[in-house]
Amino acid sequence: MKANQTVFQILDLDRTLLDTFKLAHTLKDIIARHDPQLAQGITEQIIKTTEERTSFFLFEYIADRIGYEKLDTYISELNYIAPASELLLPGASERIAFAKSQPGWSVGILTYGAARDQKIKLKLAGLQMERYLITDTPKKGDILASWKLPNGKYKLPIEFGGHTVDVLTLDDDKLIAFNGLPDDVLGQWVTHATIGGMTEMQNLPDNVRSVSNLTESIRYLETKLLNL
Repeated sequence: MKANQTVFQILDLDRTLLDTFKLAHTLKDIIARHDPQLAQGITEQIIKTTEERTSFFLFEYIADRIGYEKLDTYISELNYIAPASELLLPGASERIAFAKSQPGWSVGILTYGAARDQKIKLKLAGLQMERYLITDTPKKGDILASWKLPNGKYKLPIEFGGHTVDVLTLDDDKLIAFNGLPDDVLGQWVTHATIGGMTEMQNLPDNVRSVSNLTESIRYLETKLLNL
């Protein structure tokens, strides 16, 4: 990396920074004390979407059945039982700090899902003050490609500050996120292998590396961004 280059590091929310599995199961256990049938439905959806490797819009699913007012009471209890720090995956805070650790470096959370759901998750995880953008497509590589300028730099959307940067990185737990990823973007496929993430070998693009956790992502990017 050349001296004085600006870097914007893009981080996924669910299963990358946020322990979505813990959030869902903690909330399900709270609901089970009041509505066992709804809790069973949540369990079935978790199993189904895990097997299909798709996204489960948890809060939207619950609100469709009991309304957001009742959901809010369960979320308040969840917030008491599981403070924000306990809903972050290991290394999440350090990964965000690393993304801001050098002059000209900045960070944003790019998350796929229902807007209301994702805003609730950001708040529960204590990340609502970070720059974030909620998208309706899981193919984040295509989004990043749309920011590229003719001179090779990237023009960030207003949600991420609207400025131009030299280098982009992307951490995400889903392979589909890297569809269409420009060749000069550094991608980290975060498998979280120790908590049941996908570990099978994949044919990854040359600019996408498999990392088992966020600490490994930091170490890899140190070699790429700091020339260590």
